[in-house]
Amino acid sequence: MLPVAKGISLRRRLTWYVIVILLVLTTLSGFFVYQGTSQEADEIFSASLVQTARILDGMTTRDSIASNRAQLARALERAPDAHEYERKLFFAILDAEGRILLRSRHAPDFPPEIIEPGFSEFSLNDSKWLAFTHQSSHDDRLIIVGERSDIRAEITEYIGGGLLLPLIFLLPVILWLLWHIIGMALKPLQQVTDQVKQQNLKDLKTIDVTGVPREIDPLVTALNQMIVDLDAAYARERRFVSDASHELRNPLAALLINVENALEENQGRETLDSLESMKTSIKRLSHMVSQLLKLSHYDNPQAATEFGPVDLGQVCQRVIDSLKRRAEAKDLRVELEIPDADCRIPGAESLLESLVSNLVDNAINYCDAGCLVRLRCYRVAGSLVLAVEDSGPGLDAEQREKALGRFYRAADTNSSGAGLGLSIVKTIAQIHDARLVLDESEELGGLCVSVQFKSSC
Repeated sequence: MLPVAKGISLRRRLTWYVIVILLVLTTLSGFFVYQGTSQEADEIFSASLVQTARILDGMTTRDSIASNRAQLARALERAPDAHEYERKLFFAILDAEGRILLRSRHAPDFPPEIIEPGFSEFSLNDSKWLAFTHQSSHDDRLIIVGERSDIRAEITEYIGGGLLLPLIFLLPVILWLLWHIIGMALKPLQQVTDQVKQQNLKDLKTIDVTGVPREIDPLVTALNQMIVDLDAAYARERRFVSDASHELRNPLAALLINVENALEENQGRETLDSLESMKTSIKRLSHMVSQLLKLSHYDNPQAATEFGPVDLGQVCQRVIDSLKRRAEAKDLRVELEIPDADCRIPGAESLLESLVSNLVDNAINYCDAGCLVRLRCYRVAGSLVLAVEDSGPGLDAEQREKALGRFYRAADTNSSGAGLGLSIVKTIAQIHDARLVLDESEELGGLCVSVQFKSSC
């Protein structure tokens, strides 16, 4: 069984890479936007404090405040708040001794140290305040304008959030678009994968390079070269087996005739024994050549092009009739069990007859005298199953794993087979898209070979 890759998909990997990059860039941009917005807000608000202080200095004098102090104080105290931020802003006008000449309603009790001209910070009632003290250019007054620091933080968060929130809300849409865009970009790679999956060893075709991206063009070129080489090697193998089988058949047949003629003549015992041994070896070699020729034929892509309804029960009966004498010569019993139901399946009759013949012939070769060989046809979940089992020595689990290989013969048997019978069965089963299983016969104790055909007529 081929190993299956369990790594993350390329599409998902690229998506994750872009997600990480987007998150990093979003985080960095958010940090820099926040820092920049905070700095700009500080500059703007600080400039506003300076400008307000200068306006108050220009619009008021010590005398105007003294003459209208009561009226101004009442107006400042009674005026309703027009904005929620008004509670976070204040101004105050002091004389040179630090006495308050005029102040806004929400002005805090600021500490003396802020009276010095310039910017200052102080904390009061769990709130942090920022203030600017301006020395009047007309007299000795000190004009103080201030605000709570959380105003700047709120404005910074509001501006930064306004810039970042749309990007955050659009992130799922971006990811969805990204997923589909990457999928579209990888579509040519999926098309190449589909073409590779559809390759058939008996009918190899090069991959269509139309629309293949440059990044995977070397891979596709290498695959096409490998396909061409495989097809050429496979063709050479078929030609070699076919040519060798045909070239060996006639000489072997002639040699066998010569040996049989020599056996009919009066020869010494040693000569006869040698000729008998030679005859056995020639028959075995002839059988091997015949099996190789069948394998070469079945490996041909056109071997199973003409399918039709085949009665598997009748095929089994014909095979038993043809091998009956061989079984009787070894004192073997051959039984056939077929259901009353229809045993027809779509297939090539000649190939199915060869499949059954090889299974029965294999059982006869490896069974001892007195053994039973049984053929059964039965249905399982709508599929037709052919089982050939025997009461012979059977094969252990390790031998069953190797038995489907070409030229495999169990070491502890005296069979004269070529070791190709089950290979032929495997090839024919593959042609019919059938499932081949080797197991131990539960009832007879020997080998049980079952072929499950997926479809029926």
